[in-house]
Amino acid sequence: MTFLEKSAWVMIAALIVSGAVYANAVLAMSSAMGAIAPPNVGLIIGVTIVIIVIAIFGHTVAALMNTSDAEAPEDERDRIVAWRAGNMSNYILSLSVMLGLSLYALTGVGNLLFHVLVGGLVIAQIIEYALTIVFYRRGV
Repeated sequence: MTFLEKSAWVMIAALIVSGAVYANAVLAMSSAMGAIAPPNVGLIIGVTIVIIVIAIFGHTVAALMNTSDAEAPEDERDRIVAWRAGNMSNYILSLSVMLGLSLYALTGVGNLLFHVLVGGLVIAQIIEYALTIVFYRRGV
């Protein structure tokens, strides 16, 4: 398994954990308010810190397992895998933007738009990393 594939696994874990924390917090706040919770800067900062901590720890462990692979320059295959995975995950991000805007047009609730876009961004990134793993495994 290459370092870039290990990196993708680390980032999937970081995004799933932070996404679950964010979704749980928003659902709890919304339930307590009886309406969709507004964006919370403290929550966003906290979730970002969770991503950073998991990413630093995971990448450090992955790099220590095979230092020569971690220091290797990106080759043509790596660029193709990154391009294909990013290109395909952009469709998910675009879909979430269209969904968020449609919900906003129908309901007029800006808070819902914000949370749908954040969720779409997290899901698109998870899919990008998952596709990266698939493409490395398939030998693309």
